[in-house]
Amino acid sequence: MILLGVSSGAAAAALAASAWLPTGWTAVVAAVTAAVTGIFADEARTALQSHRQQRHAAQVRDKGLAERAQRVRDVTDPISLGVHPSAVRRTTRLEPDRVPAFVERDQFDEVVRRIVQGGFVLIVGDSTAGKSRLAYEAMRAAVPDFMLLQARPSEDLQAFSSAVCALRRCVVWFDEFDQFLRAGGITLQMVKDMLAGPERQVVLLASMRSKEYDRYSARQRDVADAATWRAGREVLLHAAEPVELDRLWSPREIERAQGAGRDPRLRAAAQASDRFGVAEVLAAGPELLNDWMHAWQAGEHPRGAALVAAAVDCRRMGLHRPVHASLLVALHEVYLSARGGAVLRPEPLADALAWATAPVQGASSLLLPDQDRYLAFDYLIDFPGLPAIPERSWELLLPAVSAEDAFDLGWAAVDLMRPTIALKAFDIARRHGVPDADYAHAIALGNAGQPLPAVSRLRQLHRQRDTLLGPDHPDTLAARHDIARYLAEAGRLSEAVALLDRLAPDRERVLGTRHAATLVTRTSKARFLRDGGDVPGALHQLREVLPDLAAALGPEHVDVLLTRQELARTLGRAGQTAEALASMAEVLEDQERILGAAHPHTLSTRFDVALLTGQSGDLQEAIRQLEAVLGDQERILGLHSRTLSTRHQLGRLLAQTGELDQAQEVLSAVLRDQERFHGSSHPRTLATRYDHALVMRLTRGAQAAAALLAALEEDCRQALGSSHPLTQTIAAALR
Repeated sequence: MILLGVSSGAAAAALAASAWLPTGWTAVVAAVTAAVTGIFADEARTALQSHRQQRHAAQVRDKGLAERAQRVRDVTDPISLGVHPSAVRRTTRLEPDRVPAFVERDQFDEVVRRIVQGGFVLIVGDSTAGKSRLAYEAMRAAVPDFMLLQARPSEDLQAFSSAVCALRRCVVWFDEFDQFLRAGGITLQMVKDMLAGPERQVVLLASMRSKEYDRYSARQRDVADAATWRAGREVLLHAAEPVELDRLWSPREIERAQGAGRDPRLRAAAQASDRFGVAEVLAAGPELLNDWMHAWQAGEHPRGAALVAAAVDCRRMGLHRPVHASLLVALHEVYLSARGGAVLRPEPLADALAWATAPVQGASSLLLPDQDRYLAFDYLIDFPGLPAIPERSWELLLPAVSAEDAFDLGWAAVDLMRPTIALKAFDIARRHGVPDADYAHAIALGNAGQPLPAVSRLRQLHRQRDTLLGPDHPDTLAARHDIARYLAEAGRLSEAVALLDRLAPDRERVLGTRHAATLVTRTSKARFLRDGGDVPGALHQLREVLPDLAAALGPEHVDVLLTRQELARTLGRAGQTAEALASMAEVLEDQERILGAAHPHTLSTRFDVALLTGQSGDLQEAIRQLEAVLGDQERILGLHSRTLSTRHQLGRLLAQTGELDQAQEVLSAVLRDQERFHGSSHPRTLATRYDHALVMRLTRGAQAAAALLAALEEDCRQALGSSHPLTQTIAAALR
């Protein structure tokens, strides 16, 4: 919020101006000034008293924060900092030993070096990769005499950062750093303030799951650059390149674990290192996952498994804080019913909670209790085989959370391509004044198939940013980019390109030629040129920007991989099918190596390979590839925008091979799911209706199809406008 008021300088200028008034008015001005001075004096006394009260409250608060601070060497319980406990081993003193001996990781020396150097140190890796333990041990080795202050995402982070500024030599500990990047969370200025000052040595030591880091560093291309998310990326970029910790241990690390004294836990974990990481075995992650999967069987713990499923999906939906028992109980019925309900002979609720919260061998548990609230063990939420989140879960969770949490749920829905849910979530957030929720709602409007209403809203927000922040502020520039994006979505591609042509030099001037936002402007222009029919211009633009992108971000950065994918797609549009297919195959190979075979971007590239294979003339092989990727998409993504696109294209290829009845069956089923998932007016739904009508023309005759196409043309005009390519294509088909 920006507060506007009269400054003391403005008051002085007003008084100075009175010297130019006519003589007769001087006494009047003096009298008024004296009266106003008396009023201001009373207000000043009140303000001073309030300031003293605030200062006293701040001293009490800072004292509380100071009492939390300890010397690094005195912090002997790493579990209190977020390190996962391992199986209990009794020592000779019969005391439970929940933390095994530390096995030095290959990145240990690098983390120590960065901590000694000071600044913002970020460690990124999968759940139970050993991030927190590595940070803890490196900190104790590097700066044992520093003070340690543990941040909490629920506290006043502005006050916390101010308290840190009063410490001269300290480590600030951030576990699960993504929880600090939500609406109203930590800002780049707070980070800079905590690190600033002469004669100070400060380390911000943070850990973060890779999946959450990727949501900020490499967002999907159809997700907008809203201010809160851009602010989060700015904070992360201030940490420079993160230290990446692999889940699977290297041969040298395994050798160290095998030789780690007499601790049988380490030796056993090292023996399982061909399938799992040593740290995840120590934290009982695989064992807990196995227990959860088997608990669904009748007579086991199906109610407990349903409670865990509900808690896991709460985190997948963006709620990374403990869930109240009453809400979890309501949610778990969705999962229990889907598996069979009473047929499973579910156990009593008390037994289910006891089972789900019981530590495995004294290590972690499926649900982590926090008074009357529960949080799913983070190892579970990264499991790639989880089914899609049921619609009913979104409906139950959304009205039960705070406006700030609704904002986070909205972004999770955007990432999961659930535009209708995102709209509802952002609407709750904006009605309660959550920062940036208005902007996020406009973006969700565009993603939900309403690009022109989104453009109208974004233009209003752009004018507000221009007035409040200035025309060169990154948020103002981002709004101009998003306006262009949704103009292109609405089919007004020439307008979008013209807008980017004006935006590009402004971003280069303000941000620099190598800034990610500047480069995204260039890649966006290339896509708009291609979709508008200027394929040679798009090829030239992509070939020009790709080396700059690789130089700025590195050749293995996901944005570079995605730009290579766009280049291969454009080659296909240019009719250079063989080159496009070879290029796309190279992208796929790199994505499988860097991102993994189950990553959505990898699955998307497999989809593109299949389409190019069909374009090359091998329709049967293309169908086989689409069916294979569809199976993996449904297993990993569930009912998802990309899964629906694959089914749509499968129907089209079946029609091309003459399998008209099967094609009609596939497209009819896709259309029903498109309407349920995206809504009836979304461009993807309308495109499926068009292809379904074309197949109907071949099976039912031109007259039956003409009625469908005429109704579709009118719906496209209303939803997308008469200039949209799909509207024009349908109009041409009717002629």
